[in-house]
Parts: sequence; C-alpha cells; structure tokens
Amino acid sequence: MGYKTMAFSIELSEFQTTQISNVFIEEYMPKAQPSFVMVYLYAYCHISNGDTSLTNQSIAEALDILESDVIKSWRYWQTQGIVELLEDYTVHFLPVKSKKEQKTTIQKNTYSTPPQYTQEEMIAIGKNSSTAQKLFSLAEKHLARTLSYTDMNTIIGFHEWLKLPLEVIELLFTYCTESNHYDLRYIEKVAIGWSNEGITTLDKATQYINLHQSGYKQIMKALGINGRMIIPAEEKYIKKWTSEYHFTMEMILTACEKTILQTSGNGNMFKYADTILKDWYDKNIKTIEDVEISDKNFQSSKKQNQNIKSKTTHSKQCKNTSVKQNRFVNYKQREWDFEELERLARERLKKS
Repeated sequence: MGYKTMAFSIELSEFQTTQISNVFIEEYMPKAQPSFVMVYLYAYCHISNGDTSLTNQSIAEALDILESDVIKSWRYWQTQGIVELLEDYTVHFLPVKSKKEQKTTIQKNTYSTPPQYTQEEMIAIGKNSSTAQKLFSLAEKHLARTLSYTDMNTIIGFHEWLKLPLEVIELLFTYCTESNHYDLRYIEKVAIGWSNEGITTLDKATQYINLHQSGYKQIMKALGINGRMIIPAEEKYIKKWTSEYHFTMEMILTACEKTILQTSGNGNMFKYADTILKDWYDKNIKTIEDVEISDKNFQSSKKQNQNIKSKTTHSKQCKNTSVKQNRFVNYKQREWDFEELERLARERLKKS
C-alpha cells in the first residue's frame, strides 16, 4: 500500500485558544530542544490567558521535567531574543521577530546617529533637566575640563541614545579615566559596547570591570598562559562562561585548574575548559560544593565499574583453571588385572 500526500485541516474549538506566531514555529521551534519548546508554549498559553500564579516550579511539575530545565529554557529563549529575564526574576515575553529583522534592529541600535542638539537647545536642556546637569557635572569632574557643546551632545547620548542609567554612566567615566583614557571618543566606544552587551545595571557594569581588570589575568594564569594579551577568540569563551552560563569567577578558575590537571598544559586550553563548564552548566552544577559532590559520584561510579570488571576477569580465570583441572581430575583411569595378564603371558609361552 503506497503513501498518499497528507493533508491537514482544523476544526475550531469553542474553548479559549492561544495564538502562536508563525515566525516562532518556522524559525525558532525547529532548532530548539523539545523541552525548551514545551516550556515556552506552556508558559505563553497561561500568561496569555491571564494566569499570574505561574512559577518555574509549577511549569516543571506540569511538564514532568526538572525545574533547572525550565530555567535553562528561559536562558535559551533570552539568547534568541524572544524573552527577557528581568532582575526580579520575571520572565518578560518579547514580540517574536524574524531573525533577519532582529539582526537589522540590533544594527540600527548600534550604528544609528545619536541625538544632535543645537547650542540653544543644549543650553535649555542644561537649565531644565536635573539629569543633564548631573551628567555634565560628573563628566567635567572626571575629565578635569570644561565641556564643549559637542561633548554635551555625546554625553547626553549615553543616556538618551544608549539608555544607560546615570549611575552606570558615572561608573563608566570612573573606569575609563582611572585607566588614563580621557578621550571622550574612546569613552563613547566603551559606552556603545556596554549598551550592546546589555550592561545597563551597576551589578553588570561592576562585573564587567572586575573581569577586564583582573579576571582575564587570573584566567590566563590559571590556564598556564603567560606573557601575552588575551585574543578575541579566547575572550569570546569567557563572555560565554559569564554571560550565557552565568558562572562565578571561582567556578571558572576551578574549571581552569581541572583543565591543567587533565591536559598537562597541552592542547587548546580554552576549548577544554569550555567542555568542563558546559558539562557543569548542563548538569546544573553551580557551586564548588556541587563540583565536589559530582566528582565524588564519578569516582564512586568509576570504582564500582572497576570492581565489576575485576570480578568478571577473576571469574573467567577461575572458570578456565577449573576446566584445565577437570581434564585430569575427571580422567577415568583404566583398571588393570595383573594376575590375568600373567596367566595370558604363560599360555602364549606354552603355545610357542
């Protein structure tokens, strides 16, 4: 019986329905893990219907998966740009845009022209906006000079164009000037980088600064790499560990130490360390205590396998020895009647 071309139809239900974007089904769903798709659809359905009691735990129970898998799902969808994880642990669903449109939007945000005000407008802003006054004041303090109107336009852009909060901009100036970078064009490039990487809070900015000031050096040293600067490909690994996997510096350095022990300093150290950290991320190992427990379980399992292997080998050896012994032990010896043999010998002599 041959297969015919299949056709599909749908009978509309009287019950509530949830509208899912065709773009999600066509572009995002095919490449995602099934559990990630289930979490997104289940949560989207409940949120669309006004369910405010939804939690990661309730989603996990409903779908019969681990709560850690639910969290991984949100992290994945955040990297795809269709949800946003807010600081209060709220999951915010974003409009589902095609990946081509999403790429265009990112490029526009990165390269569009910042606002340009005339001298008269800038004077008015400086008089009427307390935020602008604070921005100009802290900039003059850090740059140790009076600002031009061009400078003011650039600095206003940090807030209005790049959407950086006032406290983050202040930390930006502190970070750049303490590194002897007083050129406003250089500071603007750093500001654009922060905005593109989503560094829009004090915590994220502080983490970024710590990573660049000492974190990179610690990681390079832990991997036994000395005497050179970090290269972009290596920096990309570190950004993945901190931004995507959300590992602390302590966990990253622990993975680096394990890399050295297991590779003896040979091979692509960053790639090997990434393998360890990805394994921890997949297993939801977040702390040093989790690492120790995982290592103990691995060693215990390894020992059990060795014992099983040893017992199997011993059993085979015993079986082989038993077979060899049985060839002699079970050999049935002949029973000789020496008197009868002697009688037969005498008769042969008489006949001869």
